[in-house]
Amino acid sequence: MLGLMAQAGTYLPRTAFTYFNLGPLRQTGVELWLDQRFSRELAASVNYSWQSEPEILDDPNPFLASELNLPPTHRFNAEVNWNGSRLLGAASVNAATDAFWSDVLSAGFHGYTDGYATVNGSFGVKWQGGRIITTVKVNNLFNQTIQQHIFGDLLRRTVIGEIKFRL
Repeated sequence: MLGLMAQAGTYLPRTAFTYFNLGPLRQTGVELWLDQRFSRELAASVNYSWQSEPEILDDPNPFLASELNLPPTHRFNAEVNWNGSRLLGAASVNAATDAFWSDVLSAGFHGYTDGYATVNGSFGVKWQGGRIITTVKVNNLFNQTIQQHIFGDLLRRTVIGEIKFRL
């Protein structure tokens, strides 16, 4: 019944933005990762993923090319962590290639986002045998303007101070 109403141009509030399953897609990709603990204090990880452009498969109700998202083809992350008896810290790099987003609103809001790379870091000190930990974390250290989704926020550097208490 709701489908007939929609065809006639009559929408109920909850059906005005209903999403329908579109036809089948074939998506292929690879993800590689490595986590390594070098000692009790030092650990590192790295990962890489590749995703091909989705292929629209034949179907009576095919996926519309205009609705197709193209996520970043390449993504890369690397991180090193130190957790010593008194000091702790981390450094990471995150990168992704450009992407096309069409999953929000109408075609006027569809578009590409640029590829990006961020460098992040943190440094902390343990006090009173680790009962209190103070940390400063910096995301996007070089203050690049990053938009991960066409309808998303513009991300800039963030600096966070943190105090943890173990009771």
